[in-house]
Formats: sequence, C-alpha cells, structure tokens
Amino acid sequence: MRYDSKMSNTTNHLKSGNIDQALADLESNNPSQDKGLLYYMEKGELQQIKGSYADSRDTWLEADRLVRQWEDQVKTDPSKLMGNIGSFLVNDTTRRYDGRDYEKILLNVELALDHLALNHWDNARIEMTKMHEREAIIAEFRAKELEDAKENAKSKGIKATSFKELKGYPVETLEAPEVRELKNSYESAFANYLAGFVYESLGEVSLASPGYRRAAEMRPNIPMIDEGLRGLDERIRDPHREAVDTLFVIETDFAPAIHSQQFGLFLPIPCKRGLCPELVQISWPVIKPMAASALMSSISVDADSIPVAMMTSVDAMARRALSDEMPVIIARTAIRAIAKAAVQKGIDDKTADMGLPGLIVSLGAKVGTAVSEQADERAWRTLPGFYSIARAKLPAGPHKIRIQSGGGELVQEAEVSGRYALVFLRLLGGRIYPPKFSDVNVRASPVAAGKEH
Repeated sequence: MRYDSKMSNTTNHLKSGNIDQALADLESNNPSQDKGLLYYMEKGELQQIKGSYADSRDTWLEADRLVRQWEDQVKTDPSKLMGNIGSFLVNDTTRRYDGRDYEKILLNVELALDHLALNHWDNARIEMTKMHEREAIIAEFRAKELEDAKENAKSKGIKATSFKELKGYPVETLEAPEVRELKNSYESAFANYLAGFVYESLGEVSLASPGYRRAAEMRPNIPMIDEGLRGLDERIRDPHREAVDTLFVIETDFAPAIHSQQFGLFLPIPCKRGLCPELVQISWPVIKPMAASALMSSISVDADSIPVAMMTSVDAMARRALSDEMPVIIARTAIRAIAKAAVQKGIDDKTADMGLPGLIVSLGAKVGTAVSEQADERAWRTLPGFYSIARAKLPAGPHKIRIQSGGGELVQEAEVSGRYALVFLRLLGGRIYPPKFSDVNVRASPVAAGKEH
C-alpha cells in the first residue's frame, strides 16, 4: 500500500494532542510486514513527540539501516538507482522511496536528539559524524544522477530540463530568496550548530569550531551563532564554571506537503512526419510555501527573556530539494511520456479502421495513460517545519519556561544540571510536547558526570 504522503489525519491528530490515534492510523495504513523507509521515519517522529525516546531511537535506527542500504548502492552500483525502470514506464510513485536528501540528513539530527534525551552524548556524536559523511555521499550521487539524466534526455531529443520551461508551473515557489540562498537541500545550519554544541560538550574544540563556523556561514549576522565561536576554549576549559550552559531546541510546525499538478511541456511526440513538438499535459510535483505560524523571537526562562534564532527552515530545504531534483524528474517523466505517446500512436493506428469499437479502445488507452501519470507526493510530513534555538547559562536546578503562542502563554518546567544541558521543545497546535518534563529531558553531558577535559 502506498503511504499517504499528505498525512492530513496524522497532523490533525497531533494538533489535537491525540498521538496514540496518529500511531494507530500509521499502523493501519501500513499493514504489510515489509515496512518502508517513510513508515519508520513517521513512526519515530510520533514516538519522539510522545516522549518515548528509546522507542523512537530504535525505530529511527531501522530507518537509518535502510538509508545505509541506499548509501551502499550509491557506492557500488549507482546506475541501479538512476535507472529505476518502473518510473520510466508508469510513474515516479513506483520507485522505491529512498528519502529526500534533507530527510536523510535530518534523520541523523533527530536520532542525535533522541540520544541526547537518553543522556547518551557519545552516541549523539556518532550521529553528527555520520551526518557529515552522508552529506558527501549525497553530493557525489546527485552530481552523477544529474549528468546521467541530461544524457538520457539528449538521446531522446528532449531539450527542456528546467521547471522554468513548464507551461504554467509556479516558478516563484522554487525561485524564492530563502530557497536560492541555500547552497543545497541537505546541509542545515541547525545541524551544524548542534554538532558544534555536542562536540563542545565533549571537549572537542577542533570539531566544535567548524560546526559553529559552518552554521555562521549559513545563517550570517546572528549574534547567538557568533557567540558559539567566541570563547570556545575558555568555556570548555574553565574548571570553576558553575552555570549550566543550556541549549534550547525548539521545533515548530510540519514539513511541507508535495502536491501533484498538471502543467504542459513541449515534447518530440511520434507523428506521421516522424517526431513533432507537441504540448503535453503531465503531472509535476509542487510545494507551496508554508506560513511560519509558530516562530518566535524570544522565550522566557524564569524572569529573563532569552532571544530565539530560527536556524533551519525545512520548508525552504524541501523546495530547494525539489528545485535540484526537477531536471532529473523532467528527463525521466518526459522519456516516459514519449514512450506512452508511441504506444498510444500504435493503438490508434491499429484501431483506426474499427469504427466505434476502435474509438472506445483508443479512448480507454488515453484515459488509462492520464490516470497512471502521477507525480511523487511522498515526503516525511511529521518532520518539523522549522528548527530554532536559544542558549543561556542557567543555575543548576528547576526552571520555568514560558512561550507566547497564538493560543496564549505556554508554560513548562525543566531541570538542568552539569556543565552542559539541552532542553528540547516541540510546539504543535498550541501545545508543547512532550506533555511533561521528566528526568529524561534533563540532558546533562558526560562532563556533568565528572568527566573533565
């Protein structure tokens, strides 16, 4: 069964606070024993929102296993991934879902947050290392895939490889400044900052500094990021520091939906003269920009206001991913459309002298072709739409956190200890998840347990 990428029921359940029903719906929509990557991504997110960090970690480790299988194929035989025959004959939804590039990277990030929730900072460090290795694999594969797609298109006489050449396509969604300013779809300022914070907590200055520096490059002129670099050595090596260096991670909204819409593309279609350019209506993926409804500029901790910086927009990453994927999608879809047109021409030629029965057969074939043409709408929808951070030095002990939302003031308590701590907040539907803080949410680093650097 194809997983429902729109996730409307799931997101509605989450907004109303009914996580158990969202999990039940996920299971009922995926009855097969052979679960796919998207199932494990969504389930792990629901478990994390619920506060079941160990279950979420285990589920995401299964998702990570599937992504690593994809990586192994990229390393050994990438041509199998570039030449998925089903998508050339039917549509892109027949392709095995390997995750979009930003989803693969944010899987490492979310796994790291689970490890931190369980106070396993060394395991979080491993995820940060895997993340950087995965980025390099993705970059190499996408370069090869794009080159292969252009060669395939050229061999078929297809000249259009840009979404700008689709008649009626909403170009502005992929040309927006927040999309074009991204170097690619998978590197994340938040992920790099989190890596810097984890490495810093473990006393690894040489690794922490590049993480903060890369975050500053991606999100310039944000004082909070610049402060991460300043005094890094002193923060790590100060044996007399009593305040707890606390990072607040704030996740809001959901990743954007992908919709299938029809737009025209001129293609060399078989005709009596050989090949004739014809405007063909084909389904293409579209992502409409999200409204950042739950972003904030500050939070209150006890009596102090602490500035909040939005670090990563998954909405922008998703649209950048689609922008980068479109040349490959166009080439693949165009080749498929030409093949279907050739088949249709053969049917029309054979039924031309059959009268009404022939006309019915021909129309039936045309309808079947139109119905089978569907853009791939699959995506990890429960993933946060935005990652924001705040950072403060707090005295050890309990603290009251206040956040202003559209529904009023939200209040939570968290207790921090040690030299470093991380407090994780997910805001959905006027609620903060997990519903209650417990000791597992007090994310003290190994330094807090007496490990000196």
